[in-house]
Amino acid sequence: EISACLVGFGDVYKRQRIGFAGAGGVGCYFGGMLAKGGLDVSLVVRNLNAEIMRKNGLKITENGQDFHVRPRIIDSNKSSDLKHLNDLDWIVFTCKSHQTEALANQLIGHIGKNTQILSLQNGVDNTTLLSKIIGRPVVGGLSIRFAAHIEEPGHVNAIGEGYCLFGNFPTGCTAAVKKMIASCVQAGVDVRGTENIQRELWRKILINNGVNPITAILQQDSGFVLNNPMTLLVVNDLMREAARAAAADGIELNETDIKELLSIVSRLAPIKSSMQVDIEMGREPELEAICGAVIDRSVMIGEPASVTNTLYRLLKTKTVSIKS
Repeated sequence: EISACLVGFGDVYKRQRIGFAGAGGVGCYFGGMLAKGGLDVSLVVRNLNAEIMRKNGLKITENGQDFHVRPRIIDSNKSSDLKHLNDLDWIVFTCKSHQTEALANQLIGHIGKNTQILSLQNGVDNTTLLSKIIGRPVVGGLSIRFAAHIEEPGHVNAIGEGYCLFGNFPTGCTAAVKKMIASCVQAGVDVRGTENIQRELWRKILINNGVNPITAILQQDSGFVLNNPMTLLVVNDLMREAARAAAADGIELNETDIKELLSIVSRLAPIKSSMQVDIEMGREPELEAICGAVIDRSVMIGEPASVTNTLYRLLKTKTVSIKS
């Protein structure tokens, strides 16, 4: 069901204007890569990040290799900057899931009536939330097989050979989405289309729920938890609970999916999960979007999620400490 979706699209689509709202590690990396490939890219950031990137541009370290780009910087706290959102063909939300509602409400009055919205975030509920707030269909997206983190304002470090999947939510891959994909591919960025983005989002939840909470609790990278027989048992339990929970959304995942995804992530170079980095840096992790989604769906279908619940409660204690 996954394809490049490129047939029939030419250089004209490189002229699309793409903005990244809440541009942290993933947004700056993906936006930076598209800017490097010649697309018209805007990064919606704020305060010190906006000031530094406007002055110095954006430095990206990709697997040890540095490059610099100068995308347009839009400070989300300045209405004079936000007027530029009206001219964008696409706005891609890349903020943390728990920041989605506040950011969408802040931007909604500035988004053009023809601007299309895409969620490139962790979790399975962002497209529905954004669609409700903005009042139009929202395209789903996910990025896998790489990690991108902010080293300091204006500098992103990315590791891995990842790619993105885009598709209409919950299913389909329209001409507009294919056009967006063609632009990205022409810019040298690996983006693929899928006819079932909801299923792919749940498959990513299997990985996120399996790896993120335990790396965050132990403050150890993916290599440690996947190569230790004891923690690997916990990872498998967490993935099974996520697979069962997907049934609440009509998505069937099974042991074949678990084995496939576990094999893929086990072959990757060790990385710090986003949840691990957030705890390490004293930031709120995406606990509700990942573990919370699994727990809520498990309750809906009467399935136990005891392992996810245990790690959720432990991490929730850390989150309360961070907020205080």
